[in-house]
Amino acid sequence: MGKQHLLHGLDISLLPIFNNVSADLLERITPEMLCFYGDGAIILAEGAPADNLLILLHGQVRILLNGTFLVTRYPYAVLGEQAFINKTVRSTTVIAQGMVEALVLTPVLVEQLMENIAFMGNLLRLISEKLTEASNERAFRFRNEQLLFSEFRAHLSPEITSCLLATGLTYGKPRYIDAVILFSDIRSFTERSAGMTPQEITSQLGPYLDATVTVIHRHGGLVDKFIGDAVMAIWGFAASEGDPVIQAFACAQEMLHTAASMRLAGEPIVIGIGLNAGQVFIGNIGGGGKRQFTVLGSPVNLAARFESETKGLDAPIVMGKDFYDRLPPDLQALLLKHENRPIKGAGPQTLYAYTPVNETGEKDKS
Repeated sequence: MGKQHLLHGLDISLLPIFNNVSADLLERITPEMLCFYGDGAIILAEGAPADNLLILLHGQVRILLNGTFLVTRYPYAVLGEQAFINKTVRSTTVIAQGMVEALVLTPVLVEQLMENIAFMGNLLRLISEKLTEASNERAFRFRNEQLLFSEFRAHLSPEITSCLLATGLTYGKPRYIDAVILFSDIRSFTERSAGMTPQEITSQLGPYLDATVTVIHRHGGLVDKFIGDAVMAIWGFAASEGDPVIQAFACAQEMLHTAASMRLAGEPIVIGIGLNAGQVFIGNIGGGGKRQFTVLGSPVNLAARFESETKGLDAPIVMGKDFYDRLPPDLQALLLKHENRPIKGAGPQTLYAYTPVNETGEKDKS
């Protein structure tokens, strides 16, 4: 049986990192190299020089990179070896979680140990275990990120998604923006769906909503939410090459044609669309128990009210003055002005209605 090398009752020769390391090297490890750290103490600091190598004996530590938690390490883990091997500064921060005891090896001793074949073999095995653990953790996070990303892409077009990822903009960061809002609804949906089973409603409404999302994405919009058969979308949340007002108007026109090509309860789908512009709140609201991305503000409420006005004005698209004023003259010329329209909660409004022209040059009511 080999000679014991005790530090405060611990035989360090039994530690994985010192397996089969020569006795003369182990004898250079003295009690003075034992260090204790209180809860929250920074044991190694990111960016600091590699002035020691640590072997964790008791307690546990948290590893952070740029303030982001990576992993927890437990007794007998080796800490700080990467900086020695690569001859660089510390790449992560190590923080004590509770009371921690560690063996702190000096640079001179580390250099001597690294000349020992047994020590280097042990170190390589420990590094390999860390790499395997990191790969497994990376695969787990990747799978979850892919699931989250698939949900994320349901809101944004691939082009806008790539732009946000490339620029580092935070999708859900609460802020106020100058936005364009679109609110659409299927006409007589309640009446049409009354005689349908839930399965029939889902099978017919689903393709319509999918097609609507595709149209909105094609015109650079963000799909904020579905409310039953209603769809809400916005523009202005991220940089865009086009004019958000023109994009939204073109989107509304295409949505009319797309809806008319599809059927619900055996009849072509007819929709009404409200358009508005103004400053709104956008971002995540709520706390740790529940958070939700949303858009709030008077312009949002008015867009929904304007959609309701499509029935009274007998026009598929109705917009407010704030939206109308931002349109170029050639598009303004397509609209019919309606003054002093009473809007619930907002008072009389000047609205502008659009009805597409069919191939014969007449107003298309379909």
